[in-house]
Amino acid sequence: MKIENTETPVSLAAVQGPSWEEKEAVRLYAYGAAYTAGRLKSHQMLLEKALLLMHSIRAGDMERRDQAQNIVAYLQASLDVEYEEAQSLFIVYGHLWDALEAATPQKLDVAEEFLREIRDLVMEVHRRQPRPIRKKKK
Repeated sequence: MKIENTETPVSLAAVQGPSWEEKEAVRLYAYGAAYTAGRLKSHQMLLEKALLLMHSIRAGDMERRDQAQNIVAYLQASLDVEYEEAQSLFIVYGHLWDALEAATPQKLDVAEEFLREIRDLVMEVHRRQPRPIRKKKK
């Protein structure tokens, strides 16, 4: 009686992870998506990136903390402070930046909560915006 090998061979690419070319393609796609996104969508993408950085910040990666602070500073600078709501958000972003600077577990919890709330708000506003009607091509 002969027993055949029923295991599926594993490709070398699956073991090694993505190649440099694949990583570069993903980076360029993300850059293009951010570059062509509307204002709300790009804010949402930046908030998502800051949330993704939180895990590394909790592990003590200060470079990631600096990246998150840069995102918060960019978002803060992009506000039109003529409006009362923008002035309030400007203050919130300032508190976020300070919480990231302190990087204590309690302050990071608060920062993450604020980032999630703002992201959810931006997503809701984006969802409620009227979409342009596209005409079918002939």
